[in-house]
Amino acid sequence: MKSIKPQNGFAVLTSAVLLSLAGIAFTTNMASTQLIDNKIVGNYYRNTEAFVNAESGINLLLSKIDDPATSSILNSLPYDDSPATSLYTINISRIDRNKVQLTSTGTSMDGSAQRTISLQVFHEGNYNIPGAPMSSNGKVNLDSTATLNEGCEGVSKANCKSKGNLADYQLVSNPKNEEKHSDLCTGAEDNFQQNVIDQSALFNSDPNDNNFMQIGADMMDENNSPMYDEDDNAMTYDWPDTVPEQANFFDADRIAGAPTTLFESTFGVTEESGVAQLTDTTNLDVARIDMTVNSSLSCSKQLQLVDPSITTIYIKGDCDIDQRDADQNTLSENKRFTIGTVENPKMIFIEGGTFITQPQTGAAVIGMLYYLPDTVPVPLLDDEGNAVVVSGEPQYQKDDLGNIIYEDRQSVDMGGVRVNGAMLSEYACSHDGYDKTDHNGTKQHFSARYDKTVLNQLYEDFGAPTTGSGYSFVEGSWRDF
Repeated sequence: MKSIKPQNGFAVLTSAVLLSLAGIAFTTNMASTQLIDNKIVGNYYRNTEAFVNAESGINLLLSKIDDPATSSILNSLPYDDSPATSLYTINISRIDRNKVQLTSTGTSMDGSAQRTISLQVFHEGNYNIPGAPMSSNGKVNLDSTATLNEGCEGVSKANCKSKGNLADYQLVSNPKNEEKHSDLCTGAEDNFQQNVIDQSALFNSDPNDNNFMQIGADMMDENNSPMYDEDDNAMTYDWPDTVPEQANFFDADRIAGAPTTLFESTFGVTEESGVAQLTDTTNLDVARIDMTVNSSLSCSKQLQLVDPSITTIYIKGDCDIDQRDADQNTLSENKRFTIGTVENPKMIFIEGGTFITQPQTGAAVIGMLYYLPDTVPVPLLDDEGNAVVVSGEPQYQKDDLGNIIYEDRQSVDMGGVRVNGAMLSEYACSHDGYDKTDHNGTKQHFSARYDKTVLNQLYEDFGAPTTGSGYSFVEGSWRDF
């Protein structure tokens, strides 16, 4: 057998060692590469896990905004939360009146990765607002110069007829509440319990218009139900069978049973308890102007002095508008004194009076205007004409339902008044008979234009409970890097 030379054995050993070292290096490199890959995959997984958790936080915030039961958090921002069983922290901060920023920071299960997502959204709450541009607990008398607009202010023609923009009713009234004839509100004594409305005062009043809303029993609502009473050819409305959610305007006990008046249907409390709080001088949330006492300042001047942060204004008696306080109308030579803005609407109560304007001058309310009759109760008299007093307390006349009867509850003149939002009246008769004209004979007519946006904003300012809510994304505001 041929022997192996020592030189050849050394070469084989060297080759084997080199190959082993190469294998070890390759294996080590492969292991290192695998470890790096595992770290990359692990980091990607944990980063994705953190992102998913952050996204869950954003979805939670969106659900809170969209849920009437939790959307009230928007009234007290900023809002922060870190649910104990969740791997994210969330925050809502306000950008402006109707826009907020949502921020959610999510972490991975082991806490090694963190992702933050932010998103801006517009939010809008729906509230138990009045369902018509004008509502009256009595009858309504409007001539051809008046305007009842069921909505669509500032809305394009294409979007005008969508359900979200129009009032539920064009007019809510109860004309049979007028118990005695009034020359200011009716033209004939035999029809004093009927609305007297010129058809041109209604929205879409052109008979040649396909959308013309004819006054009569043949007018139907979206549920194919008559919107007018078939007997007296006047629009009526049955009060809801349930008490509405308290609107937070009054801190009073809600009524028991179904509402029987417009005030109860609107606020869920009696008019007596509502007026008591409006006149309570310890309530600093209400600005009060008493025009039944002598003052060197006009009502309009006193309104200008009201703190802008106050939303509720109570006026006692007639509110006179000084021409010097009114702004020039860009569309005519007339001037108008305006209370409230779209961003800061007002709730105006006028008890026992109305706006008194001069020629070429009008008054406007952006928000809600509520006419209340003077709350002077009619004393109960005995057969000899003396006031009845029981246990030292004077007694007052009451109607069949047990409600106290007040003086001067018959009629209110709305002439020259414009409302963007909703107008309501507790008078037995509401009319626009006062002739406020300019030197050309142009009448400053009554106008009620329904505006859901303004009313929802008003109720939001009061912190009223929502009946629904919604949101939309601000385009380009999503950030996850």
